[in-house]
Amino acid sequence: MAEVEDEEHQLSVQHKNLPPKSEVTSGKDINTLVDQLIDEEPNLLTRRRHREGLVQLLSRLYQMDAEAEAEQEEEDQDSMQGVAVVLRGLTGAQQVLNGEIASVVKAKGEKQKYEVEVKGQVVKVKGKDHLLTVNTKGSLAAGAYVAIRGLRNHIELNGCIARVAECHEESQRYEVRALDSGQLFRVKKENVVLIEATPQVIAASAAMKENREAMKENRDPNTPRKKEIPEGEDVLEIGSTVELVGLKTAQAYNGQQAEVLSVDRVRGRYEIRLHDGSVKTIRAENVRLVGKSPRKRKEKGG
Repeated sequence: MAEVEDEEHQLSVQHKNLPPKSEVTSGKDINTLVDQLIDEEPNLLTRRRHREGLVQLLSRLYQMDAEAEAEQEEEDQDSMQGVAVVLRGLTGAQQVLNGEIASVVKAKGEKQKYEVEVKGQVVKVKGKDHLLTVNTKGSLAAGAYVAIRGLRNHIELNGCIARVAECHEESQRYEVRALDSGQLFRVKKENVVLIEATPQVIAASAAMKENREAMKENRDPNTPRKKEIPEGEDVLEIGSTVELVGLKTAQAYNGQQAEVLSVDRVRGRYEIRLHDGSVKTIRAENVRLVGKSPRKRKEKGG
């Protein structure tokens, strides 16, 4: 790098060795380098006159947009600054903090590095997945998303995302279903905290539902479910009589007959009513037509 100095109409050129590109990987590195150059030459460079130009020059030299990165980082910082979060998924020495409520004091959105204040200390956390935003406006009702916290005998559950299944106000107990395992737990009110239904939480909920259905179907959860009743294919009429076949986990139902109550073409399911009056949902491949719908026969006869 050449710096030009004008003293009594004489030009003096000074050379600066810049670090290799491998050491300058972000807009923050460029800004740090510019500040360092200005500090080394206070008689030649000033922040007000030269900083912006040097940032632009080094951005072109290192082929990155330092200003855009700085703006994005500032935007991320503002969006997380002061936000109350629940810590989750921490390992090692930080594992004891899972389920604790913390406040974000510093955020580097580009690198997903955060500093949070929890229990009177500032802790560094890497990865946004470890932060669940606290919901300060919602109510603790069935269907609400919560994080489990403060358990002493089952500390491995602290920080887990769950959904409220049932509320028992008289005893201040709540039944919640963990999204990762699908297990149902009964906990005290102080052992749950409401969290925002962010895309991260919704994705966890969808993954749990898919895993549970895959287990019922003896299917790999990573294999997408097929539409089992494609457009144009014959669908059993409501009111038809069917026989249950090919069931693996509920083999006692094989051979029993039932009435078709409704059809879910997208999921490839039939809702059926057995002779004992119970209503079940069953896959299309597990039913065989025995008798057509009486309604259909009446329409043809009339």
